[in-house]
Amino acid sequence: MNNFEKRKFLDYVEKLMPVTDTNSYSFDAVFDFMLNEFKINPKQFDCIDKDGNLELESTKAREVFAKQMKKVVKKLKEKIQPRNTKLEQQLLTIKEIFTLNNMEYEILLYMAFKEINNIFDKYFECLENQSLSTFSRVYLGLRCGKKERLLDGLHRKNITESRRSDCINDIFLEILDNPQCDSADKIISILIGKKQKATLKLEDFSHIKDTQKVINILSQAVMQKKKGVNILLYGGVGTGKTEYSKLIANKANIPMYSVITELGNMNYKEADREDRLVDLNAKQHLLSRTEGACILFDEGEDVMNRGFGYGGSASKGYLNTLLETTSVPIIWTTNNIYDVDPAFLRRMTYCIEFEKLSEETRLNIWNRVIKKNKLKVSKEKLTELNKNYDIPPSLISNAVQTTKMIGGDENDFEGLIENVAKVVTKKKNVKNKKEFELKEYDESLVNTDVDIKNLTQKIKSCGKLNFSLCLYGEPGTGKSQYARYLAKQLGVEVIYKRASDLMSKWVGESEQNIAAAFAEAKSKKAMLIFDEADSFLQNRNNASHSWEITQVNEMLTWMESHEYPFVCTTNLLDTLDEASLRRFTFKIRFDFMNNEQVNCAIEHFFGIKVKDKNIDIKGLTAGDFATVKKKTDFLDIIDLDEIVTMLREEVKVKKSKELKNSIGF
Repeated sequence: MNNFEKRKFLDYVEKLMPVTDTNSYSFDAVFDFMLNEFKINPKQFDCIDKDGNLELESTKAREVFAKQMKKVVKKLKEKIQPRNTKLEQQLLTIKEIFTLNNMEYEILLYMAFKEINNIFDKYFECLENQSLSTFSRVYLGLRCGKKERLLDGLHRKNITESRRSDCINDIFLEILDNPQCDSADKIISILIGKKQKATLKLEDFSHIKDTQKVINILSQAVMQKKKGVNILLYGGVGTGKTEYSKLIANKANIPMYSVITELGNMNYKEADREDRLVDLNAKQHLLSRTEGACILFDEGEDVMNRGFGYGGSASKGYLNTLLETTSVPIIWTTNNIYDVDPAFLRRMTYCIEFEKLSEETRLNIWNRVIKKNKLKVSKEKLTELNKNYDIPPSLISNAVQTTKMIGGDENDFEGLIENVAKVVTKKKNVKNKKEFELKEYDESLVNTDVDIKNLTQKIKSCGKLNFSLCLYGEPGTGKSQYARYLAKQLGVEVIYKRASDLMSKWVGESEQNIAAAFAEAKSKKAMLIFDEADSFLQNRNNASHSWEITQVNEMLTWMESHEYPFVCTTNLLDTLDEASLRRFTFKIRFDFMNNEQVNCAIEHFFGIKVKDKNIDIKGLTAGDFATVKKKTDFLDIIDLDEIVTMLREEVKVKKSKELKNSIGF
C-alpha cells in the first residue's frame, strides 16, 4: 500500500467508523491488516482478548472501540506525510481531463481503490448495506438523489461500466496499472483508441463526385473549430462507406477515431445504443482537447433510428443537441436512411449517397482487387462475372481473399461470389440473366387505345426524357416489350425491375430498393421499367399496414422528381393509387388483338399467309403467339389448322373477366 492509499484508507476508516459493521468477518480481516500495515499496538484497545481477537458483542463495547480507533487513526494520519505518488498523479490527471468536480472525484477514488486493493473492497463490505449509498451519505454528505446524478455524469464520460453503476470501466484500471501512463496525452491516447487508417486510394472512389468538397468541409471545420459539423454517408451494404470515411480523414490530414461497437470487458459484449452514445460523448470531450480530430460513427442507425420511447435509452432532444453542438466533426455511416429520424437528417452538414456502381466502375474494382491479390482470373471470365453479379466491392474483396486462402481457381472464385451474394441480397438466384435482346418489334401487332406508332415518333422527336408511362392491360399484350422498344428508339439503356426485385419482408428495405432503382436510373440516364407495378402502388385507402403506405409514398416522391423515362406495367389498373395515376404522363391500355391483327400475327410468327380464311379468335396476344411458336418449332408443326387449335387452347386457360363475359366463351 503506497503513501496515497494509506492516507486515503485511514481517512475512510476515521469518517466511516460510525456505519461500520465491526462484527463482520470482513472487518476482522481489515483490523488484522491495520495492525500489521501500520504497526499498531493492540493494547491500545480495551476490547481485545488474550488471543488478540476483537470482542464487540455489546453496543457499549462497539462505541468504545470506535472512539479508540478514531484516536489511533488520527495519530497515524499525522505521521504519514503527503507525497505525490504515481497513482495519485494518474487519478488527478483523469480528474483534470474530464473536468470532474470534487464529489465526482471522490466517487472515482472509491471505485478505483475498491478494484486496485482488496483491503479497500473488504472494508467497504463492512459498511451498512455494503453500498455506495452509505459511503456517499456519510463520507461525502450527499443528499438522496445527488449520488445518482453524479453517477450519471460519470457514466456519460464513460468512466463507469453502466448507468448508476459503482464499477469503474476496465480501461481505467488498465491505465492505473500502467506506471507509464503519467501524463494527460498518454492517458487520452489510450482512452480514444487507435487512429483509423485507410487501406484504399482515391481512385477506388472515382465514382464519388463530392470527395474534394467533403475533404474541404472536414478541413475547415477542424481549422475553424466549428461546432455541429456532421457528415452522413449512406447507401447499400459493402459499398465502401467506412473505408471512404477513413480515406477522406487521412487525405485531410485529420486523425480519425472510431466509436466502439463492442465493450472492452472480458466477455467482449456487443455495445448497445447507450454504450455507443456514451463512448461518442467521451471521445468528443477528449478529442476537443487535441489540436484537431474527427470521429467515425459506423452503423449510425444504431442510435439515429425512429425507435424512441419504449425501450429507448436516449431522448430525441439529447441527440438533436449532440448533433448541433458536437465540438468534433462526426462522420456517420448508415445502410438505411429510412429508419433514421428526419430530425437527425436535417441536422447533417453534408450527405453523400453511395449509389449502386455502374458496370464500368465495378469492373475497374474487380480488376484492382484481382491484381492486388495476385489472383489468376482471365479477362474474359472477369468480364463475365462483372455482368452476372451486381455486387458491392466488399464481397469482391472477400471472395478474392478466400479463394487465395484455399488455393482455388477462377471457378472457385465464382462459387464463393455466388454463395455470399445470396446471403447479402437475400435472394436464391443472384446471377443476372442475359440482357433482353429485343428482336424486330411490329407495332401493328399491338392493340392499344392510342396510335402507338404516332406516339413513339412524337416522343422521339421532342427530345425530352422526363416522361412516364403507365402501360396497363391483360398479360402478354406487349407492355414490357413496347417499353424496351421505345428505349431502343430513344437510344437509352433499360433498367428492368420486377416486384420480386423490390419487395422485401424487412421494414424499410422495400423503400430503399425503390430509391436505389431510381438512383441507378438517374446515374445512367436510363429508362426505368417497373413490372407488376400494382404490387407497390396499391391504393393507400385499402392499406392494412403502415409499411404499405410508406412504400407508395416513396414511389410517389420519386415519380414526382425523376428526370428520365419511367414506365410501369400492370394488369390491374383499378388497384393503383389515384395519386400515382395523376403522375403518369401517358396511360396506355393494351388490349387483345383484333381479327386483322390475329391474321397478321399468323404471317408474322409462322410465315403463313391467311388468304380467304378469316381466323376469328378473341383473347389472343403477342405473348400467346410467341408461346405457340415455341411449341410448333419443338414439334415441327406447320399446318395452319393445328396452329389455330393451339392458339384456341391458349385462350381457354385465361381467366380474363372480359373473355368470360364474351358470348360463346
